[in-house]
Amino acid sequence: MDTDNAIQNVLRTAIQREIDAYTLYSSAAANVDDPQARDMLNDLAAQEVGHRKRLEGLLEGKVFRVLSQRQQQQVEDLKITDYLVEVPLNDDSDLQDVLIVAGKREDASHNLYASLAQVAEDDETQKLFEFLANEELTHKRRVETLYDQIIYREN
Repeated sequence: MDTDNAIQNVLRTAIQREIDAYTLYSSAAANVDDPQARDMLNDLAAQEVGHRKRLEGLLEGKVFRVLSQRQQQQVEDLKITDYLVEVPLNDDSDLQDVLIVAGKREDASHNLYASLAQVAEDDETQKLFEFLANEELTHKRRVETLYDQIIYREN
């Protein structure tokens, strides 16, 4: 098995996940009434674009600068969406459905990047994947915090 091709395939999959996350967040933002939720979803969509660009750069062989301490900060996982049931999204999906799917996708992306960091062949690539894993966990926390503020407090 050609290791370079396997890594490129994983990077392409990660890039597609970032594109899917962008689509999820931007379409959800367009359909939500709550201004706080809309702003957060738009911000998450923009961050996914940044992640995609970093991954595309890695795919093209670009090296990244060392990440700052702030970018390497550890994030606590609230685990709220870990125990909720995900249903396929459709035109009738509400904000609760979107947030559950988003939390689970962010968790899966975090796990993917954390695994890639463990098998990275150089320090810079490892740090990039650790950064992306941390970013996805940050996104999950933001999604779960919004879920807590809007869904739990409404019930």
